[in-house]
Amino acid sequence: MSKSAKVMSLRLSPDDYRRLHAYGVSKGLTDSEPARELIAGGLASDGLALYSTELGGYLRGVMQPLLEQLDRTLGERNAEQEDRIARVVHRATRASIVAAIASVEIEKGTFNGLDGVSASDIYAAYDKQAGLMQRGMTLSEARERLSDGKS
Repeated sequence: MSKSAKVMSLRLSPDDYRRLHAYGVSKGLTDSEPARELIAGGLASDGLALYSTELGGYLRGVMQPLLEQLDRTLGERNAEQEDRIARVVHRATRASIVAAIASVEIEKGTFNGLDGVSASDIYAAYDKQAGLMQRGMTLSEARERLSDGKS
């Protein structure tokens, strides 16, 4: 209840009191809460009755196209944002792949033992480790799993 709430008394017939009390018990409400809830619901329902009048029809006719236009505009802006995000992520992903390939080539030139191993085999081994790490494994767990011949 708000700070500026007004106090008023309410006279109910025994039948209305019984119904109000039963409503409160069924909802787990105490004291005057059932009456406040029903009054608020009734006032809200009465407010909705405006929309079934001729004035309500006019307001719906004016507002509906505006709301539809707003919805279309927001949809278009969301699509534009998604495209921008996709382009940025695409560039970052591509740069990451280029860096990974370059590092494999550098690794091949650095370690003599990798002379007979193709760059694609080295990249595939690192890719499998990365995939396992993305699924929640640590680097050591991923390497151990792959060294056991599992993928």
